[in-house]
Amino acid sequence: MSEPTQYPGRPRRGTGVAGVLRAAGVFVAGFALAVTALLPWAGLTAEFGILDASLTHAVRGVDAGPGWFVMGAGVTAMLLGVLGATRSWLFTGLAILPGAVAAFALAMFLADPRDLVGRLDFQVSGLLRVHPTIQYGWFAGLLASVALAVLAAAALLRRR
Repeated sequence: MSEPTQYPGRPRRGTGVAGVLRAAGVFVAGFALAVTALLPWAGLTAEFGILDASLTHAVRGVDAGPGWFVMGAGVTAMLLGVLGATRSWLFTGLAILPGAVAAFALAMFLADPRDLVGRLDFQVSGLLRVHPTIQYGWFAGLLASVALAVLAAAALLRRR
């Protein structure tokens, strides 16, 4: 017997509401991951003791190579989320791979040995302190990549 005809724009038979919600969660996590590449990931902060002020030079994710990997992983996860909602739950589960790539790229951003000048840390007692900082965008990217991996793993485990 042949398979029933599928109409464009409708989910495949067997794709329930829970599967579509998981795919939508993967899409949202992928979007969040792509946006975090545009946020500041690191910076060099100078604190002036006499003036009680600080100055920070921020580096966005896309200013370095790993940021582009994170953005690409986010866009790929969004595509897999759409395919998971319209085609098969397996596409939703495959989104665990872009989540892992993004987490690895975020780790490589912190471990980059070529950026030693940017990781300068010194202090002039009471007058000036210069130190590297990790900005909120890096933490948001890590949270989005973990959320993406958890949602994709939930899609895979649901269909064991």
